[in-house]
Amino acid sequence: MKNTIVLSINHPNAKRMEYFLNRIDEVLVAAPFEWRSWKKSDCIHDGCRFVSVKEKDPVKITILFCDSYHEANTIGKENKLPYLPTAKWSINGDVLYLVESADADKVSDILGLFAGEE
Repeated sequence: MKNTIVLSINHPNAKRMEYFLNRIDEVLVAAPFEWRSWKKSDCIHDGCRFVSVKEKDPVKITILFCDSYHEANTIGKENKLPYLPTAKWSINGDVLYLVESADADKVSDILGLFAGEE
């Protein structure tokens, strides 16, 4: 395990997201993130962003904790989050996550981890 991330977020899925983040095969560090400036931020319970320390093709992971799938989906659509090979977002329950990297395979691998491992 490359990461030992502990989220100081009070949300039912915070521990589950820690589990996923700690299984990513990239060393991650917390990055500044102001989710209150997002459209529909009143639907966001809390959020965080992590960036890999690799200089070549770093990975950025943004996580938004909401109260429902519907709210998370609305936030993704209202903020026109990208869905490209190098930047994709998805929802797992009441958590929205956005993964960005110049390496499209990394994006897909991380999204698969978040979506498929419980």
